[in-house]
Amino acid sequence: MSGKLTAKQAFGKYLRKGETVRWQSGTKPFPLLEKGETWRIVGKWIGTVAATAALLILYTSQGREWSAKAVALILLIAVLLLLSPVIEHHSLLGQRYWITDQRVILMTRDQTFYYMELPEIDDFRLLQDRTSGDCLVVGECIFEEVDRQLRWRACHPKTEIQNDSQRGVAQGLALFSVEDGAGAASCLRQYRST
Repeated sequence: MSGKLTAKQAFGKYLRKGETVRWQSGTKPFPLLEKGETWRIVGKWIGTVAATAALLILYTSQGREWSAKAVALILLIAVLLLLSPVIEHHSLLGQRYWITDQRVILMTRDQTFYYMELPEIDDFRLLQDRTSGDCLVVGECIFEEVDRQLRWRACHPKTEIQNDSQRGVAQGLALFSVEDGAGAASCLRQYRST
């Protein structure tokens, strides 16, 4: 048997005693080049290829002996930039989300948990028509960021880097392409009205 827990087992161990799940979802499948992201991704790919070609031409045409290590480093960075949208897509498809009677919880593909306590949530937004499913953005501090880079922020919950003692505590979460986003928003509205 593998040493890795299933998502359900990992979440079961993560729940606090007496904590009750009110809503749950995973990321709904979505295309890599979906609306709104197509030109960002294609533009990134074109820009990366153009910048890499320019750097390599500049470096190798200086008339002096060039280092194969430097060329390999430039190419490695280019490959990572080209693959980053694919890696993001893969990561997002493995995420799970829960709203309990105490917290909003995000579990990444590698079973790292991030959460926001319900009383700490200053605001949230339900974004519809941006992806195959709805996106629930929790925490006003990331509202501006998700307008420009929703996928990136969904892969990287906003945490306080300086405070390692509260590991997993987020200041902002983006629950990406969820099923029944309206139900999730309703859960949060109910909590805020009590």
